[in-house]
Amino acid sequence: MQLQGGTDWAGLLPASVVVAAVDHDLNGPLTDEERAAVAHAVPARRAEFRTGRVLARRALTAIGTPATSLPVHRSGAPRWPDGVVGTITHCPGVRACAVARRDEHAGIGIDATPACALPSGVLRRIADVSDDRVARGLAALRLSGVESPDSVLLAAAEAVAKARTAAHDGWFGIDGAHVELRPDGSFAAGARRGPAFAAAGRWAVDRGTARAGIVLAAR
Repeated sequence: MQLQGGTDWAGLLPASVVVAAVDHDLNGPLTDEERAAVAHAVPARRAEFRTGRVLARRALTAIGTPATSLPVHRSGAPRWPDGVVGTITHCPGVRACAVARRDEHAGIGIDATPACALPSGVLRRIADVSDDRVARGLAALRLSGVESPDSVLLAAAEAVAKARTAAHDGWFGIDGAHVELRPDGSFAAGARRGPAFAAAGRWAVDRGTARAGIVLAAR
């Protein structure tokens, strides 16, 4: 289900996932423990955090699980209510949250990043560029005329890492999985470290932003 603004994510996630998204920051109340989590953050980070919580509450209400508070887990991700998995992303012009029931999905990951060239060395930190699967995927996107394939890979790797936080009970790093991009708008992912898994996600480049989404199957 896509709430207002969530249509930007249509096609990247199954209908069982609720997405709430906007292109600007929102005002809304925070609980004491939420405010404490960003008490020393810069104003821009506080605004992103507040917007993410507002969107999360909208999405949670849509699946019938209103949340009174969404504190920060030790991994840095939100601590979702029992029986729920979720994920938040933000970049210039994009604020989004996706949630679903844990009995349907073990983990969800979404990510958005500007579709532009990555700083030198960043690609090597998120992927094993010597892996033929990684190299073939990037080359295929370039041949297809995709804007900034490197940024697509970054978004996909971030989405996978977020999905694994809930599904595998830990943070295995943005480089913790192999990600193979495909020019048909899909990507395959499997573990480089941590528990073994195999999953497929979707990506798109829209209005100068690379986006990716993936769900991991319920155990």
